[in-house]
Amino acid sequence: MADSLKRITWAKDKQNQDRVDYYLFLKALAVMALETPGADDLAFAKMIYVGSHNLLACAKVVVSNTTIGAKIDAGTAVPDSDIEYVVMTEQWTALAGAAAQE
Repeated sequence: MADSLKRITWAKDKQNQDRVDYYLFLKALAVMALETPGADDLAFAKMIYVGSHNLLACAKVVVSNTTIGAKIDAGTAVPDSDIEYVVMTEQWTALAGAAAQE
């Protein structure tokens, strides 16, 4: 069973948020380099550029990943490669779509 308190503590941690933000920014750079990015992708990338995105909400999305959540629950370190995967591929579309609704 997921340990929600461990996961939310991880998401609220400033260093972990910085790690998430780094990969969000890398993805935003990639989106901005596209010839024709999707509207939601572009809007979210711009939010990241100016720092108006909800970083805590993004970190909560990251901890909802099964692999990352299990590592947090077990008290083991979450490698950057796991965070990168979640932000850059698995959840980018969901994050961009949610940001477009704000």
